[in-house]
Amino acid sequence: METFTYIFVLVLLIAIMGLLVVIYRKVRKGGGNMFFVSSGAMDEFYTKDKKRAVEMIVEINADKKMEEQCSSDPKKKDEQK
Repeated sequence: METFTYIFVLVLLIAIMGLLVVIYRKVRKGGGNMFFVSSGAMDEFYTKDKKRAVEMIVEINADKKMEEQCSSDPKKKDEQK
């Protein structure tokens, strides 16, 4: 019975790690980075203050990325002239 418990826990840990890898790959395709994956996975362990700080960082990074995309968009450059 004890062996079964160890095997079950091991399989469960491997499944969780596999899920995190799948999420990481999907985020990477969208241009994200490991910060977003880890902040999402660790969200349950954060206090309210830490959650607000993570949300602010994500919003700031998203705004910067949007500005970069707008400035590199050729259609937008033509409209600005």
